[in-house]
Order: sequence, then C-alpha cells, then structure tokens
Amino acid sequence: MKLNYEEAVLRHKDTVYRIAFARCPCKQDAEDVFQEVFLKLYRCRKDFESDEHLRNWLIRVTLNFCKLLRRSAAFRKKAELTDNIPADNSPDSETALAVTAAVRALPEKYAAPIELFYFEEMSCREISAALKINEATVRTRLRRGREALKNILKTELEVSDDE
Repeated sequence: MKLNYEEAVLRHKDTVYRIAFARCPCKQDAEDVFQEVFLKLYRCRKDFESDEHLRNWLIRVTLNFCKLLRRSAAFRKKAELTDNIPADNSPDSETALAVTAAVRALPEKYAAPIELFYFEEMSCREISAALKINEATVRTRLRRGREALKNILKTELEVSDDE
C-alpha cells in the first residue's frame, strides 16, 4: 500500500490522540506524543500492507511513546500536580475523573487493552494484532484489568465516603 501521509493523518489522528490523552497526565503531553507519532510516520520508509496494518502500527508507536513518557520523572511530577486539580462538582464528571484516574493507575499491560476495547471500540482480534499478543491473552488482560479497576474504584469510593 502506497502511504499517503496527509490521508493517514486525517484518518487516524483521532485514534492516536485519544490513546495519547488517555495515557498522559495532561493535554500538552498528549499533544507531544501525537506529534512524535506522526513525525515518526513521516520519517518512516516502511510499506504497510493495509490500512489496518498502518492503524496497528500507529497504535503500537503511540503506546510506546506514552510508555517512555510515563517512565520519566517529569511525568510522575505532572501526574501528582494534575491529581490535585479540582473538577466541577457534577456526579458525571466525578465518575469520569475517577474512571480515568483508575485506568491511568493500571499497569500498562492491562491499561492498553482496556483503552483499546472501550475507548477505541476495537475487537479482541484487532487488539491482538495491534499489540502483537495472543487473542486469549487480550481477553485475560481485559478480565484482570476490569477486576483491578473495580478494586481501585471500590477503594476510591470507600476513601471518599470516610471523608
């Protein structure tokens, strides 16, 4: 497949940005990851077999850049700062913030399948191809990720009830 860079950006920009935003502590970091991913695509001399192959490659590269960012000391500092930002007091926004924080708290091996399944609405087969892991492993990580999210959110609710 002949790569048309502009078309690839237009077609996949939302997916890349959503994944980056879900894995980064702030909008600026997500935008940095977004730029790095598409800069890497621009410099890439790889021939992609199909649009799905390109999409999977972009997802992997996005997750890898996010992983690098999360390892840095600057990320940990920003995460501490953004955790203290007050939200509006509506129940929906509090729930959304709690779920987002809980997903960010998950280990990468559980967070990536959860994000791709629920936010990108990818099937287990598509996630398997994108992450280059067995489909049964995807299902296991989804199950374990859901259990971990349930425990994190349950703990959060208990702590906020005590306050």
